[in-house]
Amino acid sequence: MKKAVLAASLMLLCGCQTMKKETEKPLYFVFATPLSTHTLWLQAKSGMQDACDLHHIQCDWQGPIKISTEQMEDVIQTAILKKADGIITQGVIKKTYIMESMEQNVPIVLVDSPVEDAKPLATICKDFEQQAQMLLTDIEKRIGKNEHLRIGIQVSEQDFDLAKQQIESVRTVFKKHPGGFEIVAISESKSDQSRSRNEWISVLQKEKNLNITLNFAGESAIGCVMAREYLNMQDDLLIYGVDDMDDTVKMIKEGKIAGSIVTSFYRYGYDSVEMLYEYVRNGKEPVKELQPAQILLLNKGNLKTYEKELKE
Repeated sequence: MKKAVLAASLMLLCGCQTMKKETEKPLYFVFATPLSTHTLWLQAKSGMQDACDLHHIQCDWQGPIKISTEQMEDVIQTAILKKADGIITQGVIKKTYIMESMEQNVPIVLVDSPVEDAKPLATICKDFEQQAQMLLTDIEKRIGKNEHLRIGIQVSEQDFDLAKQQIESVRTVFKKHPGGFEIVAISESKSDQSRSRNEWISVLQKEKNLNITLNFAGESAIGCVMAREYLNMQDDLLIYGVDDMDDTVKMIKEGKIAGSIVTSFYRYGYDSVEMLYEYVRNGKEPVKELQPAQILLLNKGNLKTYEKELKE
């Protein structure tokens, strides 16, 4: 008799838990993207969607077509007011929005770049000193350790923490170069291909002795190649970029771009959803706030294998 009662109690308990799971309110996550139609950020959207489908989460993808932190912040503000269960965004917004989100119990995950003192649930981004070291190592392999480096840098927006940290990491790491270095020009692409090209034309016309360009916006290495070709310059300028846009990969194959620092934007979307899900549903916080993204230097030697390396 006691066994029958116990079995019935267990069945009732299991039935209640199953019913609770089935009637649980679906989670709602918002990705406030910096560029809603950009090839690379659409990879992040794909990763987010796959993770949301896996966990039956309602997910939303919103943001500007051209970079606008104000529009991104509007998306975040609306998500907070709608009491979203989680937010994902690039770390280019004001930290007040991140702090407000966390205070309103809407956990937020930053991708691609951190925001100083913001304290989100987590940040997934590159180690910028590791990035700078990869670039310096490749440069020294190509032109030696005693060549003086005259460097031009292009970023999307100089005011972004992302840009400041990447430039500062170059200054820190390149101090080790025996031949010395100087950063002679810093320009902005504003995430626009035509502007990138025109900015590089202006820089290359003024700074005749540049031998290195470091491009920390996805379109900038391509813009630099276009500027060099427009000016009929010789090919002794080493051009480095970030990301693996189709044109970047094509120009690496052709030898016009020396290399590009790449990471998986798909993982930005997928891993962010996983962290938010574990936190909201299971109360599990990330082991550490700063989550390093895997990066590698894409060049002619690893064009056929780099995608597999990133997934591993």
